[in-house]
Amino acid sequence: MQNEQASRTALLIAASLVLLHHDPKCSGLVSKTSAASCAHMLETYSLQTRLFLKIIRQGWFRPISKLIERMTIPGILLHYALRKKCIASLARSALGNGTTQVVIIGGGFDPLSFELHENFGEVRFWEIDHPATQRHKVRAFPKIGAERLHFIAVDLNATALNGEALIKSGFDPAQRTFWIAEGLLMYLPADIVSSLMRTLKSLSASGSQFAFTFMEKQNDGRIRFHSQSKLVDCWLVGRDEPFVWGTTRDELVDLVRPWSMIRFFDHDNLRDLGPGLADEPIAQGEVICLAEI
Repeated sequence: MQNEQASRTALLIAASLVLLHHDPKCSGLVSKTSAASCAHMLETYSLQTRLFLKIIRQGWFRPISKLIERMTIPGILLHYALRKKCIASLARSALGNGTTQVVIIGGGFDPLSFELHENFGEVRFWEIDHPATQRHKVRAFPKIGAERLHFIAVDLNATALNGEALIKSGFDPAQRTFWIAEGLLMYLPADIVSSLMRTLKSLSASGSQFAFTFMEKQNDGRIRFHSQSKLVDCWLVGRDEPFVWGTTRDELVDLVRPWSMIRFFDHDNLRDLGPGLADEPIAQGEVICLAEI
C-alpha cells in the first residue's frame, strides 16, 4: 500500500458491494445503506473511482464483471458479500447479548460500524486502520458522531496495536467487547498476528468475542484462494498487498490461545446465508473464525 493511497483491496471490495447490490439476483445480500455508503466513498475518493462507480452501476457491465471474476477468482464477489453478512450477524448477536463495545481492526471502507452505530445507541465503536485508508474514510463521512465512533490510525505492519491509545479514547477493558478483523490477518506476518492476539486478550473482559478471517494454507503451503489465478497473484504483489500469513484450523487452535474457539464458517456455511445460492460458485480459501475469552 502506498503511504498516501488507500488500500486498493478496500476500494475493490467497496465497488464489489455496489455491483452486487445492483444485481437483481444478489441485491438482497447487500443492504441499501451499505451499498450507499460504499458508493459515497468511491464517489469522493478520486476521479477514477467516481468514473468506475458510474460504470459498475450500468446493467451492461454485469456480464463483463462476471467474465473478469471467472478469469481471476470465481465466486469472490459472493464471498465478500456473504463474509460481511456473516460477521455483521455475529456482531449484532453479541450486541444483543450485552456487549457494549465494538472494535474493528483494518476496517477499510466497510460501513458496518456506521450501520451498527445507528442501530445500537448505547454501544461505543472504534475503527483502527492504516492512516491512508482511514483518512479517506473519515473525509467521506465528516459528520459521523465522534462521541461514540472513534478512529485510530495505525499501520499494523510497522507498529504494534497500542492499547493505551484505545483507552485514552474511552475504551474500557472491563466492558465486554466484540473485536473484528475481517480480511486483514493474511497481510500481516505471523509474529504480528500472534502479538495482536495477545494484545486483544489483555484488553478483553470475560465474555468478549473476536471474529476474524484467515487464509487456510493449501496442501502445498501456498496462501491463496483455491481458484485464484496468477493474474491475482501478480496484482496483489504489484499493489504491495500480498498474502503473507495463513494457517490451518488445527494450528489456529494453539495460535489463538487463551481465546477459545466457538466455530468456523467456510464457504459451505456462507452459502446458507442467502436464498438461491445452491448452484452459485463461492470462493474457497478464506474462513471466518469466532473465538471467545
